[in-house]
Order: sequence, then C-alpha cells, then structure tokens
Amino acid sequence: MIPHGIPYLRFIAPFIAGLALGGWFDTPLPGLDWALIVGAAIGALLAIQKIPYRYRWVFGAYAHLLLFGFGYFHIVDHNELCQPSHFASEIQDSHYFLGTVYEAPSKGAKMKIPVHVEAMGTSPDSLQVAVGNVILFLEPGTFADSIRYGDRLGFQATVRPTEPPKNPHAFDYKRYLHFQNIHHQAFVKTDSLLRLSEGNGWMIWEKAYESRKSLLTLLHKHFPTTDEYAVASALLVGYTDDLSDDMRTAYAETGSMHALAVSGTHIGMLYVGLMFLIARLQLRGQRGRLIEMVLVLTAIWAFTFLTGATASVLRASVMFSVYMLGKAFWRDASAWNVLPASAFILLIYNPYFLFNVGFQLSYAAVAGMVFFYPRLYKMFPPMSRWLDEPLKVFLIGVAAQLGTVPLTLFYFNQFPVYFWLAGWVVVFVGAVFLWGGAMLVVLDSFSQTLADWLGVLLYQMLWWMNKIIMFIQSIPGGVVRNVWTADWVVFAMYACLAFLGAAIITKRGKWLGAFFGVMALMGAYRTYMVLSKQTQQKMVVYHVNKARLIDFFDGDQVVSLSDTLSKKQEYFASLANRTASGMREQTTVHFSADSVFLGHNLLIDLPFVQFFNQKMALVDDANWVKLGNPKPLAVDVLVLSKSPKVSIAECMSRFPCALVVFDASNTFRQAERWRTECEEEGWAYHDVRTMGAWIGIR
Repeated sequence: MIPHGIPYLRFIAPFIAGLALGGWFDTPLPGLDWALIVGAAIGALLAIQKIPYRYRWVFGAYAHLLLFGFGYFHIVDHNELCQPSHFASEIQDSHYFLGTVYEAPSKGAKMKIPVHVEAMGTSPDSLQVAVGNVILFLEPGTFADSIRYGDRLGFQATVRPTEPPKNPHAFDYKRYLHFQNIHHQAFVKTDSLLRLSEGNGWMIWEKAYESRKSLLTLLHKHFPTTDEYAVASALLVGYTDDLSDDMRTAYAETGSMHALAVSGTHIGMLYVGLMFLIARLQLRGQRGRLIEMVLVLTAIWAFTFLTGATASVLRASVMFSVYMLGKAFWRDASAWNVLPASAFILLIYNPYFLFNVGFQLSYAAVAGMVFFYPRLYKMFPPMSRWLDEPLKVFLIGVAAQLGTVPLTLFYFNQFPVYFWLAGWVVVFVGAVFLWGGAMLVVLDSFSQTLADWLGVLLYQMLWWMNKIIMFIQSIPGGVVRNVWTADWVVFAMYACLAFLGAAIITKRGKWLGAFFGVMALMGAYRTYMVLSKQTQQKMVVYHVNKARLIDFFDGDQVVSLSDTLSKKQEYFASLANRTASGMREQTTVHFSADSVFLGHNLLIDLPFVQFFNQKMALVDDANWVKLGNPKPLAVDVLVLSKSPKVSIAECMSRFPCALVVFDASNTFRQAERWRTECEEEGWAYHDVRTMGAWIGIR
C-alpha cells in the first residue's frame, strides 16, 4: 500500500475532517464560499507552475486546506434550514400544508411519511410558496397504508420542531432526523389528510418502489408464516418493517443483522455469481474488460432498483461500480482507491451520509476485510477446498468484525461473541436464497407449479436458518452486553487498529509500543470509570408517557420504582442510562398502596421515600395532600404523578420542599397549570414532560 498510489485515500481525509467539523458546529462562516472560489483559482494557477521539489509539500498542504474548507461549507450548506424560503420562519401562523411524499413511508407503531412541503397557509385558500421537509406520524389503517411515494398531500396539522431525547443517554431521534435533513414533525389525524394527486415523483424511483411492492406480494404468497416472510423480505428486498422484536434481537445478538439489509454482502454475492458466469464467456483484452464491466454494472443496478434502491444497497452499488470502472480502464483497481473514491462520490451527493451508522459500518467492515483478511489467511497452511472455503468465510467475518467492533460497541453497547458461527449460516443461506429468490421471481411468471416447489424449498431453508440463529442466540455467553463506550474511545480503538496494522506492515516495534500505549490509556480510563460508578448516588425520574419510572442508583446497584411496564417501555426509557451508569444488579418495586422496601441506603414507604439523607414525597392522590395529618412534613423533593386535583400551594402547605417535579404521567393541561402557578410564586419546578428526565445527584 504505497501512499502515492492511493491519492483518493490521502485527499479524502481533510474533506471528511471538514465535513465532521461542519456537521458538529453546523454554523455558516461568512465569506467562506467566496474564499473557496478564490482559493480554488489560486490553486489552479499553482498547479501549472513548476515548484521546486523541496517546496512540493506547500502545494499539498494548500490542497488539503481547500478540501477541508470545502467539506465544512458543503455540509453546512446542505442543511435545508439554510434555504431562504424554508417554512420554519412562518410556521407559527400556518396550519395547512401542501407537499409531496419524497420517500416510501415506513411502518411501525405509527406510519411515518416523509413529505417535502411546497406551500403552506392558515387555510387551503391562503397558501404561500414554502419549502422544507416534515415527517408525518399517522395511525396505521387502510388509507395510511395506501400512501405511496410521489403522492401529493394536503394536510392540516400543528407542525413542530423535532424534540431532543427526554431521557439521559437515550437514542437521539432529533439528531437522527437532522442528518436526514428533517427538522420538523407533525401528528396527523386521518380525517385531516387528503391525497390530492399521485405520480408526482421521479419515474425511476416510482418504478423502484413498485418493484419492491410486487416482490413483497410475491414473497407473501410463498412464505405464509410471519417470521419466515419477514426474513425473506429482508434478505431479498431489504424490507425490515415486518421483523418481530424477537427475530430482530436474535439476528442482532448473533452478529447477523447485516444479512437482513440488502447491502454490500448481497451485492458481493451477486458479483461473485456474475463473475462465475462471465468467466465462462472467456472474454479477453480491453474489449473483454469493457463488456464484463457493462454486464456486471447492468445486473447490479437492475438488482438495486428492483429491490427498492435502499440507501445501503445504493452505497454498495456505487462502491462496486467504482471498482468495475477502475478494473476496466486500469486493470488493477486498488481497494484503497476504490473505497475513498466511492465514499467521496456519495458524500458529494449527500454529506449527511458521513453520520449514517450504516455508512460508517459498511466502510469500516470493507476496510477491515481488505486489510486484515489476506494477512490472516496467510497464517494458515494450505488445506483441502472443503476446509479452505469455510476458513475463508470465518476469516472474512473476523476481519469485518475487527473493522467494525469500535462502532458496534459505541452504537449498540454489545458484542456478539458467536458472530463467526452465525456467519457460516447466513452467508451460505443468503447466497443460496439470493439466487433462489431470483429464480422464484422468474418461475412465478412462467410456471406456477415449479415456483410453488421452489418456494417450499426456500421456505424450509429459511425456517431452519431462523431456528439455528435462535439456537446460537441461546448459547450461554453469546453476547457481551451493557458495554458503554465514550466517543473518544472509539477514535482510540481505531488508533490501536491503525498502530497494529502499521506494526504488521513495517515490522517496527515503535508501532507496537504505540498500540500498547493507547491500550494502557484506555485501560486506565476504564478503571477510573468503574471506580467512580461504584460510589455514585443518584436518582432519575424518567420520561415515560402516561407512566412512572424512577431509578435509585447506589453504586452499581439499582432499585427501580415503577408502574407495571412492558419490558420494551422500560428499556426504551432507561436501558441506555443504566448501561452508561454501570448497572450490575437491579431490584424492581411497583407502585401500590402497600409497597414497602428497605435497603441499605433506601427506604420506600409510599408516599415517602428516603435515599441516603434525601427525602421525597411521591404524590399521585389528592387525599395525600388534603386529608390526614395537617401537620406539614418537610421534604427535599415533591414528585407529582397521575394528575391529582391539587394546587401547588396546597402541596407546599402539606409537603414544604425545595423542588417540585411533575413526571410524564400527568396530563399536559394539569402540568401547564402547575407550571404557571410555580412561575407566578417563584417556586422551583421541573416538568419531565417538557424538560426531560429529572436527575438528582446526592
């Protein structure tokens, strides 16, 4: 890997650095556009000058600076809020909008419909031109399910800016939507939404989505059971909306989730199969390479649009297209040029891809395979083909995991130990199913009998694969869970991999020393964090819509006081914070009239709680305030739940306190009355519904 032979790798680094900084600050710099234009002109003049060899680094540094500035400008300018006619400035007075669905809606608890706004006003008769994106949340139903890409909609709703997460360390949906260029959302009732026309999108995307819908209908016919249909649609089309929580968890915990999204794995399988067939044509020379390129690219892009042209498969298709172009014109296309060149193309198209988890994992996995796989393979002696092929699958999986493990720990807080075992299953079944699914589509049009026979075989294959994946998931010690990784640790882990790679290539001890030095730094940080969490003392009142959940952290021991919640509700609100806080053991106490808990530093005797020397009153019934002993009982914190019909003044007279907390189980109107009263009287308060979870640290 010679630096001068991989120019794209050298030049994409400052560009990505500029994108990262611009994405972090997201603030336009006045005059940067003109500075880049002038700088580019000066750079062009310098490029045609004869510069002494000892000063060539000056031009390189200047080019890197321009790329850095362009990256910063490109991502900041990509933000739709920079558009002068964006609807955000006039949104307060507008309640009626006109827009077009610009992507296929996704299905979950609610239908999520991305709409590009074209006009807005106070009524359908007062529309003014406007631009911007908004995501509509709609209750599932016949009408909602019928909405398609390219539909022009008129809707009446209150459009609001997307909100940040309400619980500590929770998934930041606002940030996620930001990097899809969506900054506003609206909850729409079916009777407030009207489809005005259809077919207003790009024809190529309409055909892609129609093709995906047809394929899903075909799979419904041949895969009657829920899990097998969901996995079949994910493997062949990349459609994962119908995956059950249990099946999604099983594939995630065995490191096989990549198989359920049409991506580089599928394009790679398609490429290998195509090259096997093309090799039989015995093409030679430059002309042969051009014919090979045309055939492969036609097949890959046809597959891309037939499966709905999802973001993951588009990334993989661009990557393979760059590789095939390089191979056709330069014969030896270096992977270290292909990867950054394809990434550069994608980031020019959409700089927000840089912050997409799938984008990061895709390139990290391929980089890991390109670097580590050949070096790991050389460590094994020659063996028979029947042993060699499984070994290759195993080593490719190991190499990919080496490239992605820092991101996996950071985003998912877990590591699948048996990824290598599941990898043999999903790679084999995925390859067979990809080509078998293509044959099923063809046979379904010509011979229903043959299609039914093939469908039965493919169904049985997926049924067994699901059983095997769930068996692997059940093996003890299969997942390292609850690993909390700071963002700087991700960069440190990649620095370790870089130092390890440099040591392997150069065989110099200084790189190995750097590797162990960074590892020691991370070990010291880990030790410090573990010790600090052993002495933590904090309380968290979570945001759980229409319900209550309070955690008391005493070191790595947690006592949870809650309503009866589903595991999904509880984990959604609290799991990330519990993982970040180093929880090792949890005890659950439910709200009830006779709930009593006595721990080492915690007493729960509702409505009273004492945690160390912190006293709390948890009031969900007006009788606790209006009846009983009229003598005031001073507490540090008063938590109001379930909208009791009391005023803050009445609460203060019964439970004098320094802070009043309203949790998310209260109605919006009741919380609003309490907020107004507290602000008028100057009482400190925390409204969990609007301000997020309350964290009390002793």
